[in-house]
Amino acid sequence: MPRLKGSAGVALVAGLMMFVASCQQPPPPPPPLPPLTESCKFTNTPVVVVPADRAVEHISAGRRGTEPSLVFVAVRIGDDFRQDGIMYVPGPDLGYHRYLINHLEYFTQSGDARKRVTASMLWSSAGAYYDRAPEFSMLCLDIDGATIAFYTARTLQPNTVVRFDFSPPIRPRHPPPPPPAPQESAS
Repeated sequence: MPRLKGSAGVALVAGLMMFVASCQQPPPPPPPLPPLTESCKFTNTPVVVVPADRAVEHISAGRRGTEPSLVFVAVRIGDDFRQDGIMYVPGPDLGYHRYLINHLEYFTQSGDARKRVTASMLWSSAGAYYDRAPEFSMLCLDIDGATIAFYTARTLQPNTVVRFDFSPPIRPRHPPPPPPAPQESAS
């Protein structure tokens, strides 16, 4: 008889737990993604195509979130990426910190092969190991450059922002015109 009472009690508790679980509301959906402007797009592989008559003049990064982050800057040549360097992004703050370019030749105007630049980001919630990629990123283009915003969660505020500033249009140098031919005087 005690076994029968014990199994009846277990069945009652299990049934009660299933009833309570069925009454719980499903978790709310994640917040919507940030609004996009016409010049922005969501991408997991942000690559900035530098205009043919421009070069990358400056690179800077800012950290908006509290999570520490590392930014990797690279140039895409064909199917290969050539890493220029890594930057620990100070912050959090609203400013930008200058990235020191290690290989200037990657970013100058030197043929069509070096017209695509990119950045990636790793972040750490604990501050010890940088082992997490962003949840998503947004690439925005404008007349003077491009911005890559990295989001660690579905929030309206990016964790880290990388800015590529383009140089003014570079005009090709034309050789000076030849001097006029000397004219002979008629006598």
